[in-house]
Amino acid sequence: MKRLIGRVGLLVCVASVAQAQIKAKHFPEDAKWALHLDLKALNGSPMGQFLRQSMDENAQRGLASLQAISGINLTNDVDSLVVYGKGDAQAGGVMYAYGRFDVAKLTAIAGGAKEFQNKAFGEHSLLSWSDKGKRTNLCFVDPTLAVLSQSEPQVQEAVALVDGKAPGMGDDGPFASVLTHNKGRFFAVQANNIAALVGNNSQLQMFKQAEAVRLEVSQLTDANGLECALVVKAANKELAQQLGQAAQGLQALLMLQASQNPDAAALAQGVKVAQLGEFVTVNLKLTEEVLKKQIHAHVEQRQAAAEARKKTAVAAEKKADRPDFGVP
Repeated sequence: MKRLIGRVGLLVCVASVAQAQIKAKHFPEDAKWALHLDLKALNGSPMGQFLRQSMDENAQRGLASLQAISGINLTNDVDSLVVYGKGDAQAGGVMYAYGRFDVAKLTAIAGGAKEFQNKAFGEHSLLSWSDKGKRTNLCFVDPTLAVLSQSEPQVQEAVALVDGKAPGMGDDGPFASVLTHNKGRFFAVQANNIAALVGNNSQLQMFKQAEAVRLEVSQLTDANGLECALVVKAANKELAQQLGQAAQGLQALLMLQASQNPDAAALAQGVKVAQLGEFVTVNLKLTEEVLKKQIHAHVEQRQAAAEARKKTAVAAEKKADRPDFGVP
């Protein structure tokens, strides 16, 4: 899934002012999880401006290089990304990119990739190329919507759904809330049939008792910052109570470790856990001040790690240059 989202840089280019609409019927009924990244809402918010200003030099150079080479502007040219899957995250998924695309130019860019193919697919063209031993498949449904996946059959299914040639979800389906544009919300992800999706992942075993999980990230209303809301639906009230108690126990454990990890303890202190019937909610508010501290700490950790790697490399180089006389 990360690889799918990372490839959005190939898709984006200014072309027209048209805007495709996200519709539930464009997605299959048997989807198990879906996420929606509302870039238009994020870029137009105070938090979006804060995040752009907080990017490190590597990220800024990457964006500048991308725009210089292809004219791509990630801030203005993509409105939303929607990704869905029918299995766990490792099984991959299908990404829908909504925005404004110069199809001819992007087709030419893709044409320079390894083992590129461009074949007719109904009224559309199916582009594909080799990427680290796997095929990547791309179809521009129109200049406002592109579909991307490593699975060619899933791209074909997605295009058929968009074209109305196959039945999709209803407007009141399980992912209706995720697919809608909510004011101030940047990100939403929901997964159903959690037991099957979690599998043997030890880090997610706590969620195996849940039937569904949804996470939303939005702009704070009273200050610049983020509001994160996690909702977990259990099979019954008893299981919901157990999940709630586990979340509270983890919160208490982090707060007790304030001397070893003050940042995590500070975050845990702002968490609110509640239970209502089969639902458990976990809410966290992160102000701009808290985010600045977290970003600063992360930058310091990366710099320290880079310095440690540099010292190790220098020491190894000196040892390699030293004559070996068979003694330590």
